[in-house]
Amino acid sequence: MTSTIDNGLDRIYRGVRFFTNRIVGNMAAFIVLCCVLLANLEIIRRYVFGVVFSWGQDAVTYFIVSSIFIFFAVTQARRSHLSVTALLDILKRKGYIRAVYWLRLANSTVALSFYSAFAYWGLPVVERVIVTGRMTETMVMVLWPFQAALLAGFALMALIAAFQLYQDVQAVRGIAVFPWAETEEGIDI
Repeated sequence: MTSTIDNGLDRIYRGVRFFTNRIVGNMAAFIVLCCVLLANLEIIRRYVFGVVFSWGQDAVTYFIVSSIFIFFAVTQARRSHLSVTALLDILKRKGYIRAVYWLRLANSTVALSFYSAFAYWGLPVVERVIVTGRMTETMVMVLWPFQAALLAGFALMALIAAFQLYQDVQAVRGIAVFPWAETEEGIDI
């Protein structure tokens, strides 16, 4: 029975990872590319023609920040987010692999709790910004899509953290799941 559940979760997690790596990651890269092209166009317009789009700076800033927000999920899925691993490295070198598994489990639990809370409490904030019609400084673009991108990034990170928590729970139990998925410390489970 456990292997059936593991196989089903493996297929679902592969789908989530495909979505984050191929769709979300490429979408974030495309947004950054468009912003770089717009910024270069603005430079040419400013220094060659002496004019700029009034909304150009806001667009570049907000869209690049939004692409970073949605790329958070890609880095979480790859477990390549910012982490301090000095203690884990020391424990691994000394042979305390089970302790490393338990610390990684604790980290995944805290991450899932934080990301879920941020997504849950962020939804009313986005709704309020939509209702109030908040705009950027140039008063050309509404702010809610950028806040929605942050919310989507955290919701995706919560989903991925749930799979990583399951992976870490199973590692503590001595069961290998998602062997194709990265582990933060690079430990083969």
